[in-house]
Amino acid sequence: MKFFLFVLILFIMNTVLYAKESGYSISTALVGMSMDYREYDDQDVILDSEKSTFKSGLLVGVDLNFAYTKVFESGNYSKIGVNLKILNGETEYVGSLLNSSCNSYGCYVSKSQNSIFDTDLKYKYSHIIKNAFSLNYGIGVGYRSWKRELSVTQIEVYKWLSIRPKVGFSYDLSKFRLGMCIEYQYGINPQMTILADAENPDTTVNLGAANIIQVSIPFNLSLTENIELFVEYIYENQSIDKSNTAPFIINGKEESILEPKSTANNQYAKFGVVFKF
Repeated sequence: MKFFLFVLILFIMNTVLYAKESGYSISTALVGMSMDYREYDDQDVILDSEKSTFKSGLLVGVDLNFAYTKVFESGNYSKIGVNLKILNGETEYVGSLLNSSCNSYGCYVSKSQNSIFDTDLKYKYSHIIKNAFSLNYGIGVGYRSWKRELSVTQIEVYKWLSIRPKVGFSYDLSKFRLGMCIEYQYGINPQMTILADAENPDTTVNLGAANIIQVSIPFNLSLTENIELFVEYIYENQSIDKSNTAPFIINGKEESILEPKSTANNQYAKFGVVFKF
């Protein structure tokens, strides 16, 4: 596993304050991510895959978060904040080689470098249903980028904006808080760019769609009035639809390229601390 530090993330909606007083919070967290990404042809035959696991090595990063919480007389509260996340690490690539006799899935195996950047601005409202049980719902806008370095000469960058509605619940018991949240990220103007090589300038195709469903389970422990520890598990399902075609030079010959449809099943583990003031 390679360790990459200095990731700014401002606000994790699921890493909540114990909302008893209005105020600000800053939190930091170490993050590990496992990836299971697969591309398919039009007949749903797998073309290639990218994987990272606890055994082979995770993508890793650091979170730094900032948020403001407003508590109302009823005990209900709202929260607004911003988020910036960066993860880096190796994945195992399994696929084939273009314009060669290695043209079936699994005949070529290598390592690729990955960088994920995710940022958002979110608003959440928490309604106290009964005693310590709360219903949470909100909306956010975000931006996501994934840089995929398959080789020195083949580097792809996926990027899109998104609208992010979410709903969940949380339960407080003394110094503990347990929650669950479901978030849907609807991609806007998703694109994939192949960075320039000796034969081609940057080449961009428009993806058919790029959407994410995310389920998170956070657990908080209050140490003092101003300090909390938290752990969080996140499962993420990403789907990308096939792109349009674009001209591309391969070995001196003009070809048409496109980005095939794909799915990704990712998991995250977060460990961090929250400071309130």
